[in-house]
Amino acid sequence: MTFYAMYNRCQRWRSIESDKIMAVTLKQIAEEAGVSIRTVNRALKEQTGIGDVKRQEILEAAARMGYIPNIAARNLRLRKSSFVGIVTGTVENDIFIRKSHDLQQRLEVHGFFPIVGILQNSPEAARTMLSEWAGMVDTVALFAWRDWLPEDVLVSLPQQFVFVDCPMISPKCKFHQIKIDRSSGIKDAILFLLESGRSRIVRCGSIGSRVEGVEKAFRSFRGRDAEKILIETGGSEFEDGYKLGKSLMESKADAVFFDTDRMAFGFLKYAWEAGIRIPDDIAVVGFDDDPWGNYSCPSLSTVAHPIAEVNEKIVELTERRSASAETIIFPTKFVQRQSV
Repeated sequence: MTFYAMYNRCQRWRSIESDKIMAVTLKQIAEEAGVSIRTVNRALKEQTGIGDVKRQEILEAAARMGYIPNIAARNLRLRKSSFVGIVTGTVENDIFIRKSHDLQQRLEVHGFFPIVGILQNSPEAARTMLSEWAGMVDTVALFAWRDWLPEDVLVSLPQQFVFVDCPMISPKCKFHQIKIDRSSGIKDAILFLLESGRSRIVRCGSIGSRVEGVEKAFRSFRGRDAEKILIETGGSEFEDGYKLGKSLMESKADAVFFDTDRMAFGFLKYAWEAGIRIPDDIAVVGFDDDPWGNYSCPSLSTVAHPIAEVNEKIVELTERRSASAETIIFPTKFVQRQSV
């Protein structure tokens, strides 16, 4: 029986007094079993040079005493870890939760285990958290960052750092960067609308990263004259899309791009209540590829984040631990459904 199996069995026998037991050392186990520290080390690592009976006695003593291996020390010695750090912000919207959950699943499939931490409010606190992960975590995926210079916060830390969709990071940053090109999918969506004969297209929202894709589409379109209209909003939620319904239809638009799927869902509700036919009266496209878009009536066309591609790259970097910094850009993708 291995040490871990023996330890788990002993844990079922132990009383509530186990909470008071302090960390057990190899020296204490050696004294309990009447052997040397080196022999205890061999037994716990399942190495040769020790008899089966004596090995079993040592494993039983270690499990009985509640010995827990120092994973951080082992990782530092072997320069290898099965843990991956994931740093998030304090505000977690639905799209981030999907990204994080997908990454955790992919890491576990490849034999890694995620440790999640919240980005601290000061560079000193952030560095302290990451320093405490040293020895246990080899790679840290940062989904959130502030306006700190990464080199000031992360200098001399031993981990591999991967900044994921952090637009404030300089292109000259000496750490890995994964960027998302939001304009690519938006451009394809708007071009689809234009090439389908739509000539009065409204964009609804105030998210700055949505602007470039719309502009690129109109610049590259070589067909008849078409008009683009912007309706700015104070928010990007369901209620914002619903409230826009009347003014949007009064604009005589024949297509609309919403900055988020949440806004698009709100407009779909307004359209259903007002008897507006989609896409006959107006085509609708959102952004984020919310899973509910498959089940709305009609199903919502959208621009999807490259979640799988980004997370597979993080897993790849985790496995090979590249020494030189890489910058990888993944495009978003237009997903055509019944609303266009």
